[in-house]
Amino acid sequence: MSVTTIKIDSGLRDRLARVASTDYDGATLGEALQRLIAEHEERMVLLAYERLRADEQEWASYRNESRLTDNAAGDWLRQDPAA
Repeated sequence: MSVTTIKIDSGLRDRLARVASTDYDGATLGEALQRLIAEHEERMVLLAYERLRADEQEWASYRNESRLTDNAAGDWLRQDPAA
């Protein structure tokens, strides 16, 4: 992994350091930033699912399609071991 330098306001750096220290058990600033970004990305995915659920037709379509792929992914589990 390559390392780089970025310029941020010292107040922002101090806020990130507090988050790293108190919320992330003394993680480095880089690790804290990675966790914050991962949490943000997860939140965005959950919001996308909420928007999808808000449209009953689209949600039903998604659920039907996911059942098809779930079934296809598990097809090998139903094979006859003697075959």
